[in-house]
Amino acid sequence: MENFRKVQYIMNAPEVMMGDIKLRQAIPVNNIEQISPFILLHHFDKTMQPGEAGFNVPPHPHRGFSPITFMYEGAVEHEDSLGNKKVIHDNEVQWINAGRGIIHSEKTDKEFVEKGGRYQGIQLWVNTPRALKLQPASYQPITKDEIVLIEKKGVEFRLVSGNYLDKKGPAKSDVFTAMLKMKSGSDNAFNFPSNHNVVFYVLEGQVKINGEKFALQHSLIVFENMDGDILLEAGDDSKLLLMAGDPINEPLVTYGPFVMTSQTEIMEAMRDYQQGKMGFLY
Repeated sequence: MENFRKVQYIMNAPEVMMGDIKLRQAIPVNNIEQISPFILLHHFDKTMQPGEAGFNVPPHPHRGFSPITFMYEGAVEHEDSLGNKKVIHDNEVQWINAGRGIIHSEKTDKEFVEKGGRYQGIQLWVNTPRALKLQPASYQPITKDEIVLIEKKGVEFRLVSGNYLDKKGPAKSDVFTAMLKMKSGSDNAFNFPSNHNVVFYVLEGQVKINGEKFALQHSLIVFENMDGDILLEAGDDSKLLLMAGDPINEPLVTYGPFVMTSQTEIMEAMRDYQQGKMGFLY
C-alpha cells in the first residue's frame, strides 16, 4: 500500500463580491482564518466581450505581506509608488512584497479590453514573518519565460516560487507556489516536507486525490502535516494552484490592506500611510 499524505478537508470556495467584482474566496472561509502562511485566496474568472469594461482597482496601500497575482488567462496592468508599471499576461505572475509599505493599482490591460476574452487568475496573500514585515517593499514581474516549466505527458507544472526537486522558482520567496495544468486522464505525484502546510486550489476541472477523494472546480484541498506523496489524477482538463510553506506561528492581526501581529502595529501602518510614508500614486 502506498504512503499517501492524507487529505484533512476539502471545501468549496463561496462566491463573494469585492465592490462590483464577483469572485470566489477560498481563504479565509467558514471558521478558517488562515492556512499559514496563506491568508487570502481570491479566484476571478470572467469572459469579457470586446470593449467591455474590465476591473479597475484604484491606488491602495499594503504592508506586512506579499500580494501575488497569478494570471492563467488575460492581462493585468500594475502600477505602484516605487515607479513600476508593467503588464503581465497568460501564465505570468506579479509578485509584490509589500514590506513596510507600497501603494499600487491594478486594472485590466487596455489591449485586452479591446479584444476581449477569458480573464482568469488568482490573487494570493502570503504572510511575512514579523521580523521581515518592515523591510523595503519590492515588485517582481515574472514572465512565462522566467517561470520554471516542468512537463510530462498531459501535465504542465510551472514553478513560480520555492524549491521543488532540484529546481528553484524565480520569485524571491521560500514559499512554494506552482501553476498546474493537467489534461484529462493525466496524473502526477507530488511530495512536500512533512512540516509544511500544503494547500491546492482547483480553478477548473476535477481531480482525484490519492486514488480515492474527488475535488471539483472551486475546491480548496488542505492536507495533513505528515510524510507521504500526493497523487493527482485529472478527470477533466484541469487547472490548479499548488501552495506549500512553513506555518508562521505568530499572532495575525489584519485591517483591510495591512497584515501585522498587533493592533498597535496596525495603527502605526494607518498613520504611516496617512503621513505619506508609503509613497504616492495618483
